[in-house]
Amino acid sequence: MKKVVFNLLGATLLTASAVGNAAAPVVDARDITAVQQQQTSQQSQIMAELILQVNQLQQEVRQLRGQVEEQDYRIKQLTKQQRELYLDLDRRLQGGAALSTSETEELSSQTSDTAQNESGSRAQQDYNQAFSLFNEQKYPQAKSAFKSFVADYSNDPLASNAHYLLGQLHFSDKEYAEAEKQFKAVYEKFPDTSIKDKAMLKLAQVQELKGDKAAAKATYQQVSKLFPNTTAGRLAKAKLDTL
Repeated sequence: MKKVVFNLLGATLLTASAVGNAAAPVVDARDITAVQQQQTSQQSQIMAELILQVNQLQQEVRQLRGQVEEQDYRIKQLTKQQRELYLDLDRRLQGGAALSTSETEELSSQTSDTAQNESGSRAQQDYNQAFSLFNEQKYPQAKSAFKSFVADYSNDPLASNAHYLLGQLHFSDKEYAEAEKQFKAVYEKFPDTSIKDKAMLKLAQVQELKGDKAAAKATYQQVSKLFPNTTAGRLAKAKLDTL
């Protein structure tokens, strides 16, 4: 048994010796150069890709910066416009009975739908006369004339204008309760009137001057919601941001 073990041990040692004495593999220098060149090429490609990514990121940053600057400019412009609207609204609050150019044109250009008959003709004439007194700043006479008009022609379409101008005259005289009543009459009696937005804006102004800020805010919100693209709607929106 020992003999067999010695024989196996000897064979193992001989095999190990043979392996240990075997010649080392020969490495070709050209292979090493090829590997180095491949590694260099891969590194150059990676660097090129990184540079490309950096350039793309820089371009995106510039674009984002430009967008931020543009947005900042727009915000400043909107803020400026809003401030101008607010100042315009305050000027109107202090402006007494005087109308803006757009109000004057709209209120003077309308005609009675019943102008073809005798009653309509008289309504048109009486309205024109009252409006002339208003334009001439003969406000007490104009107030009396418009009161007579809404009493005599309560259903005539021009009565909506007359109520509006009466509201403006009462507003100028600080008769806020009567002004509120007249501005409400404009669209409550004539829901399809083209001056509903203006009447509601005036109503909100009256409510604000009366000290009823809750009612004023609710009316401003209604105007800005119902008429967002009109001057009245924009003025209401500007005013809301200050309440």
